[in-house]
Amino acid sequence: MYILNPRLAADIFDNEYVIANLDNGLYYSVQGAAVSLLQALPFLQPQQAISALAQLHSHPNTATEELTQVWAQLLNDEIVKEAQENAFPLNETWQAASEYTSPKFNRYADMQDLLMLDPIHDVDEEGWAVKPDQ
Repeated sequence: MYILNPRLAADIFDNEYVIANLDNGLYYSVQGAAVSLLQALPFLQPQQAISALAQLHSHPNTATEELTQVWAQLLNDEIVKEAQENAFPLNETWQAASEYTSPKFNRYADMQDLLMLDPIHDVDEEGWAVKPDQ
C-alpha cells in the first residue's frame, strides 16, 4: 500500500501541494493532476489512480506518461512510500479532478540551511550556535 510519507509536513494551497521534508531540508511544489494523485492516497495500485486521471486528458497516453514520471519522482524523493498493507484504510471516497491539468513536480533546496536549523537545541547559555565558516 502506498501512503504519503508521514514524516513530511504537507498541505494544499490553491491547488498546489507544498511539501517540506524537515529531515533533509528540501521542499516541493506539486501541481496539476499530481495533486489529485496525492489526494488519492492511500491506495494499493498507483496505476489505477493514474489511469483514472489520464482519462480526463484528450490524449490519455500522454497523461499516463506524465503522471508515471511524476509518480517516479514522488517515490524517488520518498514523498510517497510503501507501507505495510492494511496499515491505513484505502481512500475509497477519492474522485478524480473534473479536468486534466499537466502535473508539475518541483524540488527546491534554496532554504535547506534554514529548514535544517534546530533553534531549540542549537541554543545554549552563550547564545545561538555559529557555523564554523562564518
